[in-house]
Amino acid sequence: MSDEDDLEDFEPDLDGLEREDDEKETEEWEDYRKEGEDSEEWMSTPLTEDVMKEGLSVLCKTGNGLAHAYVKLEVKDRDLTDIHLLRSYIHLRYVDVSKNHLTDLSPLNYLTHLLWLKADGNRLRSARLNELPYLQIASFAYNQITDTEGISHPRLASLDLKGDQRCWLQDRRLPVGGAHTPSSGDRGRFLLPQTGFITAL
Repeated sequence: MSDEDDLEDFEPDLDGLEREDDEKETEEWEDYRKEGEDSEEWMSTPLTEDVMKEGLSVLCKTGNGLAHAYVKLEVKDRDLTDIHLLRSYIHLRYVDVSKNHLTDLSPLNYLTHLLWLKADGNRLRSARLNELPYLQIASFAYNQITDTEGISHPRLASLDLKGDQRCWLQDRRLPVGGAHTPSSGDRGRFLLPQTGFITAL
């Protein structure tokens, strides 16, 4: 049998590999969460201009095309407890605030051009935000979120709630997307078509 035949007959167990990766990722996040729970109360650490300058990147034209602004911010793992400063950065489109100690994302309501949001590994009990007209991808994995209220964004195509508290109701519906289509079979991760509802399992 030729090498080409061997390659044709070889079918890797991708589902098994993905499950192993997910299990490893879950264990790492659980260790991270336990460290946070075992620590003393976190000191107030607001987002500052200096941290903003370090985390900003990708210079683009603003909506009207008459000016330029940075549209990407990465401030993960900075022990942040407050992102109030983001209210002034209205042109941001990509924001990563994962691995901090945030309990409130309301400053993001001012980012009406936001396309992509990652807020994994914080202390969020809710993912509630005002309707963001352009938000397409949102990840709130490994928080303490117990419901889907306030997740209502017309263009949302991918939502990750993996690792949040196991309090999902079988009939809980999200006011975005269509049929329920979990990626890789993951509980809490959804790919959302653009119309109708999906059911969160």
